[in-house]
Amino acid sequence: MHEITPQEQDRLLKFMRRHRKRLMAFPNVRSVDIGFAFKRRRPSDRLAIRVHVTRKVPTRSLAESERLPDEIDGVPVDVIESNPEPDADFRHSRQDPVLGGINIGNLKVGVPGTGDPGTLGSIVFERGTLRPLALTNWHVAVANPPVAMDPIIQPDPVAPDPEPPNNFLGRLLRWDQGLDAAVCSIGEQDGTRGRNVSTDIVGLPQPASGSKPHVVGLKVIKSGLRTGVTGGTIDGTDGVEFSVVPDDFPLPQGVLSQHGDSGALWLDRETFTAVGLHFASISTPEVRAWGKSVSRICDSLNIFVLNTAAVGTAWIGGHGRVLACTRPNAPCNLKIVYPSGRTSRARGLGAATANAQGLVSWRWRIGSSTRRMPGVKMNAHVTLDGAEHLLFAELEGATDFS
Repeated sequence: MHEITPQEQDRLLKFMRRHRKRLMAFPNVRSVDIGFAFKRRRPSDRLAIRVHVTRKVPTRSLAESERLPDEIDGVPVDVIESNPEPDADFRHSRQDPVLGGINIGNLKVGVPGTGDPGTLGSIVFERGTLRPLALTNWHVAVANPPVAMDPIIQPDPVAPDPEPPNNFLGRLLRWDQGLDAAVCSIGEQDGTRGRNVSTDIVGLPQPASGSKPHVVGLKVIKSGLRTGVTGGTIDGTDGVEFSVVPDDFPLPQGVLSQHGDSGALWLDRETFTAVGLHFASISTPEVRAWGKSVSRICDSLNIFVLNTAAVGTAWIGGHGRVLACTRPNAPCNLKIVYPSGRTSRARGLGAATANAQGLVSWRWRIGSSTRRMPGVKMNAHVTLDGAEHLLFAELEGATDFS
């Protein structure tokens, strides 16, 4: 192996990004990167686009449409079998930025009748304000009796380890016992003691991409504190609760879930769209897990799972906000066009750079003379790493005609 130049790496990465979405759509693909191709399980000096799959399948067993190409525009494609499990120490250690798939709990855990430590499913966002929140199960985050503003910690200490310093994560805000779901703030309500956030989930190749209702037959995946990344197929539902059984997804431990996985997000294995919040499982007499509808949870707790970009409540005489997720440190831009057709020149709009976690946000003042027009919405033109997205939002509040 030899060290390649930064220019050569940038060129290959740019080429890879143009084809990544298509390659990720093939069966069992976990991630796509660039690097040295492997021959007889040893790295060669040949550079390639590398497609990491959870399990290699003989070519003869695949339909023509399921076979990965040998090369793309002259660049070799190498298929690598890899299904890594993150180290437990990472999931159990303090994380900043905070992300999905790690340990979380109520400070009162250990007191009889209180919640149990579990998994932080994902960073989600509050509708309207766009502030980040941590989503997990009710039985993980809520003590008995339920108390708003209870301190939530990350990590939650694992016996017999002592409570780690600086493990305060936020305050319990809202919960729904019937849906077994709860959210907490990141930091104090006044903005202090906060941490950075990431929409990534440990062990998964990409963040959750929005949410949708679950359906029977959907292949799903989750990342839990105890069993890591596991997957199966939804085999039944009552409309709110659904069950998952094993399928062709490899289960190294032979189970879909164990104690501690509560709170993990169930995602569509193809699109990574969130469909459920894991809350229970059994390993005998059969292997089965259960989740609750994320769509119902989002409506109940006034939250959403970010899918590329979102616009918050836009108040006349107040402020507007836009939030987006893209490549880390990517160049971004926001242009706002009001219902009257006027393009805003407010401070806070225009060019911005995504942070190290790929998140970017804008906040700007909406003048009190800005007019609402029946049937016409505000347009937010968002450019993320060269890709354009158009969002719409109703203006709230009243125009000051004085």
